[in-house]
Amino acid sequence: MIQYALWFLLIGGVLFVIVGAWVAVYFWLVPHLNRPDGHARITGKCGDTMEISLKFQEGKVIRTSHGTNGCVYSLNCVSSAATLAQGKSPDEIIHIDSDSIRQSVGGLPQNQVHCAQLAEETLQSALHDYMLKQRRDPP
Repeated sequence: MIQYALWFLLIGGVLFVIVGAWVAVYFWLVPHLNRPDGHARITGKCGDTMEISLKFQEGKVIRTSHGTNGCVYSLNCVSSAATLAQGKSPDEIIHIDSDSIRQSVGGLPQNQVHCAQLAEETLQSALHDYMLKQRRDPP
């Protein structure tokens, strides 16, 4: 009986270290913006959630952060959408659509096209959030 308890403690300790390391690496590698100018978090019909934050300076995006709980296609699409927005003005970001995101990732299988569409929707919602905040906060 004591042997089982020791094995349980050992396995539990190993799992605790693995999960702790994963959380530490995730927060170290994924950039987070404090007080973003525009932010959106959207869950698609597929169940994947994407998040994009935008930081503007002098009318152009200077920093972005992004994340998803979805598959590798979702990660590539949301990352591409955030990268495509870098250095662009709101008028330029409006033209970033699912086709440009798909091209940026090198194409997608037909059953994963919804990932690019969700990334577009998330980016445009973050831009919309920024534009609404600009109306409330005069320069």
